[in-house]
Amino acid sequence: MSRDHIIPQFILRGFAINPTANKQDQKIMIYDKATKQVHTKKIADAYSLLNFNSPETEKYLANEYESKVAKIFQRASKAASEKQQSISLSNKEYKMLFRFFVIMWRRNNIQLEKAKEMGTQLENMLKSLFRNHYKEMLKPEYKDYSFEKFFNEKIDDVRKALYDKVIPETKDDDPTVLKTIKHYSPFIVNNISHIHFLLHNTYATLRYVVPKNQNEIYAEDVPSIMIYPISKTLCCCMLLSDKEIDTTKEKYAMPIEVWNNDEDIKLHFIDGYITPTAKSFVIDNTNLSLVENAISRSSSYNC
Repeated sequence: MSRDHIIPQFILRGFAINPTANKQDQKIMIYDKATKQVHTKKIADAYSLLNFNSPETEKYLANEYESKVAKIFQRASKAASEKQQSISLSNKEYKMLFRFFVIMWRRNNIQLEKAKEMGTQLENMLKSLFRNHYKEMLKPEYKDYSFEKFFNEKIDDVRKALYDKVIPETKDDDPTVLKTIKHYSPFIVNNISHIHFLLHNTYATLRYVVPKNQNEIYAEDVPSIMIYPISKTLCCCMLLSDKEIDTTKEKYAMPIEVWNNDEDIKLHFIDGYITPTAKSFVIDNTNLSLVENAISRSSSYNC
């Protein structure tokens, strides 16, 4: 049995509350939105599930992405500490980083919840269409099953089959990867304020600019910015570009911006990063109260 991390350990280590400890002893603080409790966990145990991926997919993620992206993040950290204005990425590294972010978005539980929702909607449509004949169409062993019950019982098989297909097939010519590379400019925020960045269980946050009278995000809406935390002081952002990005360049310079204003960090990377779908947050003492207040405001508004 393997212990698979839904958020890679190399990212979690950037949020360690004891970063100088041995890797096996490093810990993070986690705020649970449902219970409103804070607990401390070893990184080796945090955000890990037994046999979450197939052995093949877990090995693929480790070899093709996590070890390589970790090196890019380390270079970014070193460049920021040396007050460099950018880091240089080869064409191969640049595209790999985009693929990694797309995979991180695709592999979170939101996608499985969407699949279950779509299946339930289809089931309801068929029931409405065929009425009393609907059950007659099913095999005897499934006549008293709802799609939701079937999905929940088979969730491990569904997840592994989905990720075994989706993750290896996320290539440079994948439509989502290609669209993101062509239309978003990445930059790194070096946070030297008194407030540290957060990390939530679904990792990325996509922010949209929508009309005031629009209450939800539609499929055709385009994110204006995407936020991908690297550590408690570094964050990669993808900003919607006014012009199409050249995908054939040999080198790409990723700018590093220094942010030092507490209010700006709170507005854009605390309030602006927290999403309704996130269930837990990696926090520390610099931002715990801000997270609690933001979630409390959100709950009051929804009520």
